[in-house]
Amino acid sequence: MKLRRMPLVKLLIIAIAAVFSLAACSSSNSASPPAKKEKKVQQTTSEVSKDNPIYVDKKNKIVKVYATVNGKYLVTPTRHGLNWIGGHYGDQAVFKAYANPLKFNEALIAIGGVPAVEKGGDTSKEFADTPAGKVIKGDKVNVSITWANAKKDYDINEVMIDSTGKKLDYHFGGNYDTQMAKMTGCYMCFDSCPAGITSNANQPVGTFESGKAQFHGNAKVLPADGTPVVLTYSIAK
Repeated sequence: MKLRRMPLVKLLIIAIAAVFSLAACSSSNSASPPAKKEKKVQQTTSEVSKDNPIYVDKKNKIVKVYATVNGKYLVTPTRHGLNWIGGHYGDQAVFKAYANPLKFNEALIAIGGVPAVEKGGDTSKEFADTPAGKVIKGDKVNVSITWANAKKDYDINEVMIDSTGKKLDYHFGGNYDTQMAKMTGCYMCFDSCPAGITSNANQPVGTFESGKAQFHGNAKVLPADGTPVVLTYSIAK
């Protein structure tokens, strides 16, 4: 019995269909799952990032600030703890912030903080006179810091060094109008300051400039230059 030959066109159609069928199966069975995105600062908090550098949690009365480590000031003295990169002294702080300090001022007020100098307020009431000099007033501010793979949430005194051995005691100076006019970029100063949103009441005005104390980050605790960190602020009442 003779076998009927299948027309050439029909054979080509069958062959092409088989190829597409195999390709489809191969694609569905061997495709790799999407690569996981690298986790950075989100390991420690999901609310704050470089794109959202200040997060206000009114319920828990805390403010979180995204920043990065400036490795130079883990060894070199400075009077600036945290500064906005867009401010005049943005590159002279232990930590670099990514939001205008006026936003930080507003954030602290949003969680109930009362500054020594309110917007449009009387600057003569900003400091208290002490035997050591003028020290900043305003609500006391608790500060802690952490980062991806950090062992814990560190108190600010565990990651900063005052050469005199005194502890940092941050207070909400405010200085909204000064920042608006001069834009130094100062979030946190190591001594009492007429420009910083917060500054250290344990060291009077001019301490750093006079050479009476030196300040820098603690290289034994803080991570390397450029590492993202999250600072958390609350009002001590």
